[in-house]
Amino acid sequence: MQPVVLALASLVGTVILVRLVKREWERVNEELYKPVRQEAVNLRRDPRSGVYRPE
Repeated sequence: MQPVVLALASLVGTVILVRLVKREWERVNEELYKPVRQEAVNLRRDPRSGVYRPE
C-alpha cells in the first residue's frame, strides 16, 4: 500500500511542478516579446534604392 501512495504523491507533485514551470515560462515569454509586438511597423521597398523603409 505504501509504494502506491508514494507513487501517487510523486505523480501529483510532478504534475503541479510542470504546471508551475509552464505558467512561468509563458509569463516570461509574454514579457520578453511584448515590446516587439508593440513596435512592429510596416515596411515598404523604395523602388529607386531598394531599401526597405517604414510607411
